[in-house]
Amino acid sequence: RESYYDLSLCLTFLMARAANSSCKYDEAELTLQTIRERARCLQDKLPAYFLMVQISVAQGHLREAYTTCSSILTQLGETVPETVTPEMVGSMIPETLNMYTEVYDDDWLGKKMEDSTLCNAMKFYSIILTTAYFNKPSHMVA
Repeated sequence: RESYYDLSLCLTFLMARAANSSCKYDEAELTLQTIRERARCLQDKLPAYFLMVQISVAQGHLREAYTTCSSILTQLGETVPETVTPEMVGSMIPETLNMYTEVYDDDWLGKKMEDSTLCNAMKFYSIILTTAYFNKPSHMVA
């Protein structure tokens, strides 16, 4: 029975991707909604949320994309601040570099990132950064 769940999830996601590729955004969104309603856990829903956010960006719905990314990142244990200051960025850069150094030492490109939660968070951060740039000037530090 578990294999049917996985297969159904995969096929439904492929249907949504096909609809998206054909610019049938409404159809893709309905299919993704089905996944979000029926998937058993957040991990199973993440590809659907990620595609949904990409569709929102493609349609120019940046605020919606930002809000969804922020919500997902929060569910993944990340904290998305309301505003970002130069001081915050100044402290975040060394903290991030230290974290990567602890995990990867000097071989950043040679090692595969095995933490799936971190991998997923990075995907959503990539989109939230773009939407913040165009939609939330308080998040962009000059």
